[in-house]
Amino acid sequence: MITTRDVRVADILARRKEQRLTQAHQRKYRTVAPLSLTLPTGFHDGAWIGQPCFIIGGGPSLKGFDFERLRGRGRVIAINRVYEFVPFAEVHYFMDNPYYRRLRNEPGWKAFPGIKVYLNMSGYVVDGEVVSLRPLGRTGLSGSITTGLYHGNNSGVGAIGLAHCLGANPIYLLGYDGKRTPGDSHFHSGYNKGMSDAVLARMTKDFDAIAPLLRAAGTHVINLNPDSAIRCFPFLIMDVIVGPREQV
Repeated sequence: MITTRDVRVADILARRKEQRLTQAHQRKYRTVAPLSLTLPTGFHDGAWIGQPCFIIGGGPSLKGFDFERLRGRGRVIAINRVYEFVPFAEVHYFMDNPYYRRLRNEPGWKAFPGIKVYLNMSGYVVDGEVVSLRPLGRTGLSGSITTGLYHGNNSGVGAIGLAHCLGANPIYLLGYDGKRTPGDSHFHSGYNKGMSDAVLARMTKDFDAIAPLLRAAGTHVINLNPDSAIRCFPFLIMDVIVGPREQV
């Protein structure tokens, strides 16, 4: 029979294993992943202090969304393939090596005028136009871009950490759905395969882990999809922030 004590012990052992893996990850990549020593103008700790920031993920809730509604409303970070839909974004953020290798020769990538930020999980050699940042582990909240970012094992967590370092407040999340609707994990077709429910569930736990750290730091994060499976941040609807969509 499994007792309450057995559950507590298993939980403690699981946490210790996660800590060991995080520490090993930090030792491995702290000296391997190259850091961009010269950062672009306007891209430094506190550069966006007190300014609103919209972080746009790929969730299917954004199908048909008019991204022009965000223009001039605040800073914008576009995650992965989202940059193709938001050419006015200040930052294109990603952390996937195969994605970068596929992307680097595409015309849209070369034409993107914003800052390309790569959380370099494997120490991959990057082009000079890419800002390469160090990973610090899975769970935590960095206070400096030059130190690196925690990744949460997904780009969404890392992008929030980046906006926090830049000083953005509040941070609004779009396309952070945490689920497939219906059957699709993204609003765009930029991936060869979607995400499984198990992967989405793990991602949700990583958001749960970073939420109290952000609250303690005084950084307000608001999810603009009230139907999201990510429930650790307060919710608002888009119309409250940028006004209702104009009727044609």
